[in-house]
Amino acid sequence: MAEDQIATWLQVAAVVVAIAAVGAAVLAAIATSVLAIVLGALDRRNVSRVAARDHEFQQLFREQDLLHRLLENYNRGGSSDATESSRMGSDALTLIGAIGPRRLPELWNSHVNSDTSLRESLEDPEMPDYKKEAIKVQLAVNANRAALRDLAEAADN
Repeated sequence: MAEDQIATWLQVAAVVVAIAAVGAAVLAAIATSVLAIVLGALDRRNVSRVAARDHEFQQLFREQDLLHRLLENYNRGGSSDATESSRMGSDALTLIGAIGPRRLPELWNSHVNSDTSLRESLEDPEMPDYKKEAIKVQLAVNANRAALRDLAEAADN
């Protein structure tokens, strides 16, 4: 073989090795990108699960506190003082409204019932303004609870 042929074959071999190295680098970059995307998706899903559990824990912890207050209110058994009795009844109604129908369905049905019945109560001309304002706040609490539930369900999906 002549020197020219050897030089040509060496150049061809060098080009083939360079192409193989570039191909390997491209494959490694693609594999790394796919792995990063998969790990990112898994991490987002895990973060979403942790956030949902944290939200549920916080809600249960808050609910536990409200239930404790309501139980304490009921365990007092009322009061012979009309002002204190009225305050305790108002406090109990507020707590039942804040805790909601999922945890206290019977008390909810007998004291709060539904947004529809609350809105109907707003139309009563005999009802004092302070009670109407309390009903409006209860409707806002109900709307807030529904929005939180929707947000939690959306996070699960």
